[in-house]
Formats: sequence, C-alpha cells, structure tokens
Amino acid sequence: MTLATLGWLIAGVCVVAFVALWFTVSCRELSAKQKSLDSISEQVQIHRRLCMQERGGENDAAAQKVLENKLMVYQEVERGYKALLKKPMNRIPSFVMRFHTAEKGRRI
Repeated sequence: MTLATLGWLIAGVCVVAFVALWFTVSCRELSAKQKSLDSISEQVQIHRRLCMQERGGENDAAAQKVLENKLMVYQEVERGYKALLKKPMNRIPSFVMRFHTAEKGRRI
C-alpha cells in the first residue's frame, strides 16, 4: 500500500464520518421537532372535540379560549419546524430522510 493510497483511505473515512454525524444530528433535531408538532396536533384535535361538546354550555367560553391557545402554540411550533427545515445544514438531510412540512390536508 502506497502512501497516497493510505491518504485517500483516511480522507474517505473522515468524509464518511462527517456525513454520518451531519445526518445523525439533523435527524435528531428534525424528529424532536416533528414529535412536538404531532403531539400538539393531537392536543388541538382533543380540545376541538371538547369545544364542540361544550358549545352552548356553561364552559363554552373557557373551552374556546383553551382551543385558541392550543392553536397559537401549534402555529408557533409549526413555524419553528418549517424554519428548521429551511436551515442550510438541514436541507439535504431532510430531503433524503423525507422530513416534509406539515401537509395542507393534515393541517389543523
């Protein structure tokens, strides 16, 4: 094995390690944000059902206020997720690992 071949081998291992670390960190960030988006989405759906049940009742105003607060939190988390997807370091890993923005049909 020549010295040049050994240099190429070390460079190749370093590039593979860098890409693996890059994708791992991006995946961790994106999946954490996506889990929080899914969680708040479920909470909004639950509160929407509760608000429909309380419609016209004595707790109607309180249920509506809680639903509005949950919707505001959802929009904030969604904005953060979209911003994370648009970061230059996350664009390629998010495309390869199929992290996408919230679908319009699924939107709350």
